[in-house]
Amino acid sequence: MIDFSDKCVVLKVSDYRDNDKLIKALTAGHGLVTVKLVGVKKAKAKLKPFAQEFSVFDTRLTGRGAFLTPIEPLLIGDGFSLCTDLKVFTAASVAAEATVAAIGDEEPHTELFVEFLKLISNLKPDCNPYYQAAVYMLRLMEHSGFFKQYTYSEEPTSPVQMLGYAQKTGYKQGPDNDLSRRALKYICSEFERHFDTGLKSVDSIDLYD
Repeated sequence: MIDFSDKCVVLKVSDYRDNDKLIKALTAGHGLVTVKLVGVKKAKAKLKPFAQEFSVFDTRLTGRGAFLTPIEPLLIGDGFSLCTDLKVFTAASVAAEATVAAIGDEEPHTELFVEFLKLISNLKPDCNPYYQAAVYMLRLMEHSGFFKQYTYSEEPTSPVQMLGYAQKTGYKQGPDNDLSRRALKYICSEFERHFDTGLKSVDSIDLYD
């Protein structure tokens, strides 16, 4: 019997049966978990905000099988604001998909949980979201054991230099939107090469330029 309380951030949502949904959530202290939200597709379901990508909540989770059940979840952030702007949604989706692909165990990943919260708190339509996602992807790569030092420049002119700028500067407004887009695609290709997996969300990066 699994039974623990933890903070969760929703990385992936999928349909399950007629009225239910499954969410992949990264917890602060228990790694990646799959949570079943029963009846959440019904019109007046109280759990609807918890079935939204990038929502953050505190809950007790219990279960005996593959799926855990939330007990009296408390919503911290609903995630809806990250889904209203297509660039922001794409940036967050790339980060979330990569996180799910990078975590293959049930071990705690508290630093990564905190890092993802930093990302979503910095993702705003006027903040150059692709740059923010590139910063996160660099941190994810380092967390996964694939650290690489990129060339730093105060005024980057290439995707590699932009990644070096992101490594040193961290979350803030990137100096060039198009260069940030190219840098995010570059670090995603590095991720795909190391993890031997494709990131479907990357295909949307060029759609909302």
